[in-house]
Amino acid sequence: AAGGATTTAAGGSTNGTNTTRKPWPKPNCNSRDLSNGLRRLFLNMHNDYRGKLARGQTEVSAGWGIAPPAALMYRMKYTCDAESYAIQYVAKCERRALPEYTHPGYKANFHVLRTVDTTEAGAIQNALVSWWSELARFGMRSNMMFYRSEYRRRNRSVLNWSKMAWWNNKEIGCAVRKCDRFYLTACMYRPGGNDIDQYVYKVGAVCSECPKGQCDGQALCRW
Repeated sequence: AAGGATTTAAGGSTNGTNTTRKPWPKPNCNSRDLSNGLRRLFLNMHNDYRGKLARGQTEVSAGWGIAPPAALMYRMKYTCDAESYAIQYVAKCERRALPEYTHPGYKANFHVLRTVDTTEAGAIQNALVSWWSELARFGMRSNMMFYRSEYRRRNRSVLNWSKMAWWNNKEIGCAVRKCDRFYLTACMYRPGGNDIDQYVYKVGAVCSECPKGQCDGQALCRW
């Protein structure tokens, strides 16, 4: 898949010691299908959501109360390889999910916004809010175990939320496309998540399984 430039640095920060933590990479790809500002929107919304979930204080899980904290939740990085698959995914304006062989090594989230009366940023926000809201609308058991039954919940599934939230999904790349009467948004995740009989994340004290010095202010683990 197309690659392009990799990343440039964001502003650095300290982690409570005398050492300065390396800046987290900002998205920067050669493709003109997406601006770096929209790439940052995709990445920052994902990491903001993951951080709120990891802290275990605010994210409502329907029928289960507040979702518990995460012992380990990685901060995501944006990659041009993932983006290239997302661009291909929305390129033909097909309003259906595509088979996994079209994006090897990734799992995809896909959203159709049935209006063009908004901006690309508006369509992105609509998609990510819709995916993440599955937790509050439909719920996930408090042990965060992903059972086979998750694939049988049909219109009450949390399969988009769980890819956004999966603890070791480190890489993301996305795309948005304005079509005739609708917007398409797609995001690619690696390694992907939604693995049967595995945890969306391990419940435990915040960052308790993140290496010392790598837990940031959002309760996400750097790598």
